[in-house]
Amino acid sequence: MSHEGESRFLDEIFNVELPDADLYVERVGPADAPAVYYLHGGPGYSSHSFRDLMGDELEAYQVVYADQRGGGRSYGQGSADVQALATDVAAVLSALGLPRATLLAHGFGAAVAVQAALDHPERVAGLVLVNPWLSMPLLARDLYRAAARLAGVAPEDGDADEAVVGEPERLADDAFALVNPKALFDALQFPSPAARLRLEHSDAEALFGPDEEAEPVGVWRVDLLEPVGGVKQPVVVLAGRHDGTAFPAQVEAVLARLPQALTSLLDAGHYPWLDDPEAFVPLLREALAHAGAGGATA
Repeated sequence: MSHEGESRFLDEIFNVELPDADLYVERVGPADAPAVYYLHGGPGYSSHSFRDLMGDELEAYQVVYADQRGGGRSYGQGSADVQALATDVAAVLSALGLPRATLLAHGFGAAVAVQAALDHPERVAGLVLVNPWLSMPLLARDLYRAAARLAGVAPEDGDADEAVVGEPERLADDAFALVNPKALFDALQFPSPAARLRLEHSDAEALFGPDEEAEPVGVWRVDLLEPVGGVKQPVVVLAGRHDGTAFPAQVEAVLARLPQALTSLLDAGHYPWLDDPEAFVPLLREALAHAGAGGATA
């Protein structure tokens, strides 16, 4: 694509070296455009597929695609410590000379985005949370209930509610004992096989760095539902009504604590840019403008 007559168009790759991690970072877009920092899900995933499948729709923004430590093309021990991951966001922005950015976060990335907004408010213009996972204990409960339903066994709801507080790891283990983890997430996140196959094809094309996928300790205890009420920046929540991992429980819990947040519900699953791109793309641009990335021209 030609960008003649426009601001200098960036397409750069960085290795941001930290004391205990090397982060793989890409920056793409006009040099004078609003900065958007994409926080992928996981933990242990990558930003590759989102850029591959959505990058053309975001060329009006200066987008930072960074793989979290231990995931994708970044090196270092994988971490479920959202404070450390939020500090990584600030470190990447500093390394790129960006004073602040709007955080566009998906799934588990939403917990990192919220922590970054709380710990580094001067670096965060606003948040766009797509199918957020702010409470991993709540996710563990919903996974267990869904697995029991798919396996045709009666879930122990009272026990599950109790375990959310004290034993979320056991709930997750029980869920995955009933249904294979990939099969369970596929059933909950993809309303159609076509979207799943597109994502898997994109993932298969990626060249990831670490030889072994990191297994973050404590991931099922990450819970930002109470702290999220302290976020002062503008927040937009984009949710897919067919995403059994985020809707309705996670989304409703977030909105109960952030009643001022804007929200849109799409006819989509966990990856709305695959299921309903015609609806998702304009909503995303509106959300980014509300969350501090206004002024971009598509």
